[in-house]
Amino acid sequence: MAAPRAAKRAKLERGPRAAPPQRGEDDYVPGNIVEIELCNFMTYDRLVCCPGPRLNLVVGPNGSGKSSLVCAIALGLAGDPNILGRASSVAGFVKRGEVTGHVKITLRGDTPDDKICITRKIDTKNKSEWILNGATVPKKEVIDVIKKFNIQVNNLTQFLPQDRVCEFAKLSPIQLLEETEKAVGDPDLPVQHRQLVERSKELKALEVALKQKEQTLNNLKALNAEQEKDVERVRLRDTLLKKAELMKKKLPWLQYDAIKSEYKNVQEEEKIAQKEMEEAARIWEDAKRPIEELKKQKTSYSLNTKKVSNQMNENMKNRQKIVDAEQDLNAQLKGTFDDIDDLKRQERSHQQRILNAKEDLAAAERELKDLQLCYTDTAGGWRIAYPTRIGYGYAPDTPRIRFRPYLKNLDTYRLGYEYPTRLGQIRYGPKH
Repeated sequence: MAAPRAAKRAKLERGPRAAPPQRGEDDYVPGNIVEIELCNFMTYDRLVCCPGPRLNLVVGPNGSGKSSLVCAIALGLAGDPNILGRASSVAGFVKRGEVTGHVKITLRGDTPDDKICITRKIDTKNKSEWILNGATVPKKEVIDVIKKFNIQVNNLTQFLPQDRVCEFAKLSPIQLLEETEKAVGDPDLPVQHRQLVERSKELKALEVALKQKEQTLNNLKALNAEQEKDVERVRLRDTLLKKAELMKKKLPWLQYDAIKSEYKNVQEEEKIAQKEMEEAARIWEDAKRPIEELKKQKTSYSLNTKKVSNQMNENMKNRQKIVDAEQDLNAQLKGTFDDIDDLKRQERSHQQRILNAKEDLAAAERELKDLQLCYTDTAGGWRIAYPTRIGYGYAPDTPRIRFRPYLKNLDTYRLGYEYPTRLGQIRYGPKH
């Protein structure tokens, strides 16, 4: 849906243009300062100054009170202390050592004889008292009189204190324009300027809205083109659906024709297959006879194979028995060989013992021969005699014990002849 047309712009409101002030016979313009009176204000005890109708210059060395005069004009014309960049309250403008002070400014009225006298009394308690033409009034009434003459002490383009020059330099071009419009004196200029700013914002908003509408229009055109493609596809789809419906109606007849043709082909194939089957049956009957003979031979071979298999199983069992017997005989034979090795070791030991016994026996015989031994068989055993000076005496038990090893060797020598006989029995078996 098209956006509603923007309402017509409102025309700039123009109020009645104020006539520029005219100079009178005294060469003053309404609102000009004709007299300044100070009392106990900053550096002054008392001062009366009458400015001229044109350009006024205050010249003097540093500390002579030039800035004090400027501060008096600002405060006397309802200005705030903050615009001066000095003290933040009116108490700071009272001369040191005094309690109260005042500023009196006389303005020219609409006629040369018309004078407007504004007095501002201040004290150290930060209080102000306003007197207009000899009568005490509120500050608002004084401000209304000042506005009537377009006096703007808060406007840096109209009133620039020394301590606020840096602040003035920091004003942007837009701020300078606004302050200049206020200082010109035409009250319509700020209003028209604000209206222009608002209209400019509205214009930018309308431009943005126009761009958005154009973008929306382009999007709608693209969407319309896309939808036209969709419409074309829908039309094509309808055509294809109709064609498909017609094909569905033709499909059963086409299937019937195909099945009928296939049926005829199958009949022909069936006839050919029947002939081939009859030929195969004849061939099978001819080949069946040798197969029966082969089956009989197979049965005979199977019986023979079973007998041979049973015989092989029996042989395997006998073979296993022989293997087991062989293992037992090998074990027995190994034990026999071990016994033979033991007997051989014993034989070598016995031979050594026999040799040792023979040597001991020979040594004993020699010793007996030297001692001329005489053996006597008594109830206590053998006793040995040895020669003395008076004949032969008998040794005590100690000599008898001495010959025991020889006797033991004799027993061993006697027993040693039995081992060869046992070894021969092991080697050649027992005699029968």
